[in-house]
Amino acid sequence: MSSVIILISYIISLFLIVVNVNKFTHIFQQSFYERDEFFPAIKTTKSARIQLYEIILLIFSVLSFLNIYWLFIYAAFSIFTAYKTINHRPVAKKKFVYTNRIKITYAIIFILLILSVVGVHYISSLKYSLAIFVILSMYKHFSIAIMLLGNALAQPILKLINLRYIKEAKEILKSNNKMKIIGITGSYGKTSTKNIVSALLEEKYITVMTPKSYNTTLGVVKTIREQIKPYTEVFVCEMGAARLGEIKEICSIARPDISVITSIGPQHLTSFKSMDNIIKGKFEIITNANPDVKAILNIDNEYIKKGIELYAKDKYIIDFSLNNKDSRYRVENIKMSDKGSIFDVVDGKSRLTVETKLLGKNNIYNIVCAIAIARELDMTNEEIKRGIKKIKPVEHRLELKTMGGILALDDAFNSNPEGSKVAIETLCMFKDKYKVLVTPGMIELGDKTDELNEKLGEYASVLDYVILVGEATTERIKAGMDKKGFKDYIIVKDIYDAFKKLQEIQISHENLIALFENDLPDSYIK
Repeated sequence: MSSVIILISYIISLFLIVVNVNKFTHIFQQSFYERDEFFPAIKTTKSARIQLYEIILLIFSVLSFLNIYWLFIYAAFSIFTAYKTINHRPVAKKKFVYTNRIKITYAIIFILLILSVVGVHYISSLKYSLAIFVILSMYKHFSIAIMLLGNALAQPILKLINLRYIKEAKEILKSNNKMKIIGITGSYGKTSTKNIVSALLEEKYITVMTPKSYNTTLGVVKTIREQIKPYTEVFVCEMGAARLGEIKEICSIARPDISVITSIGPQHLTSFKSMDNIIKGKFEIITNANPDVKAILNIDNEYIKKGIELYAKDKYIIDFSLNNKDSRYRVENIKMSDKGSIFDVVDGKSRLTVETKLLGKNNIYNIVCAIAIARELDMTNEEIKRGIKKIKPVEHRLELKTMGGILALDDAFNSNPEGSKVAIETLCMFKDKYKVLVTPGMIELGDKTDELNEKLGEYASVLDYVILVGEATTERIKAGMDKKGFKDYIIVKDIYDAFKKLQEIQISHENLIALFENDLPDSYIK
């Protein structure tokens, strides 16, 4: 009888482990497979919090040492625990992607669990079996441990596979040596700039860009292997980094002819450790590019100006600015409305009037950068104007649209200090609207997180109403609003409750417009 109960209990324990391994692997994926980002993430998520029924399960596992009746109670309660686990799984906002890395890791975890089943089968001592159940009753911690172990054991296999893919990518680029490579990086703005540059260059050239947020080494390699053809003329390559050396690694595969740094700021401070490291890391796109690289840089950014002095004095620099009259490209006569933006781009004595559907100063920077690249690739003003008119708003980046019957300024992708300020300024442009901010706050800002979220609260105090999503990440935003004496805000549990509140507000304010600023990974708001 005891052996049957042990078997049932073990099967249920394995089920709990598998469910939680999947959950924590998803968080690990959203943390870019980095432990120093994964552990802070699980500290804030409800997924990792110990529930009362889990404590009771642990107690029953210890009591099962006393007699078989407690073992029977443990088995029954483990079924209840499994039921609670199944019925309390929130819907993920960001889809779990079953990459080769995940598949290999899961295969290793599966082997480890099978070996454990065999081990339990051959254990003749009841006390040893019960000791295992004490360990398995702490299934959340066990799931994290076995997930990290599986990932670690998968690394040698992954390295062999990745080396083959990297070699193939290098051979493809070597055989297409006439193609121009444009490398784009920045703490923020790189994806928007990439999309705008690609849309503009397509007016004249056969262009390939890294899709979505494929800005890691393997994302770039995958794009090269699957999309670069012998007739491709321009490759627009977004290069992301969360630590030193990552852009250098991408440049060892795709060495840029034109390098762009859109901005530098306190993004990924947790992993970079310091602003000096962030500057150095971003300038790897220039220091590891082709020797005759043209560097297109936003000199309104103080960190970029510092980086030029440290790492790019001997490079051919094309600078652009909204404020500096001495820059190569500058912007004048900016006018914005809910239909878009109009402004002049001045290059020496040349003046180009630009019309676009895009909103916000950040998009103006991105368009000026794209024009500078187009000019370096010998595009005419007419080609540039046609290309810019075709540019569509990038999804979740100051995108004006209707969401659930609510007029929304969607800036939900990965908020940052500079971008959030610009987004609020853009929202204030709608003079005849009732302006509401919806945000869960900002993350990955290291020891500046509290300070910068508090400043966000201060900026937000000029609005009509603020909806804070989740208490954990919005405490300092609340402090910033309190400092300004702003009281028209509410804290809600999740984005679904935020929408309910917006619909309530819209009953009395039909002219409502809501700015959605940032959309944190599931790990931060569950």
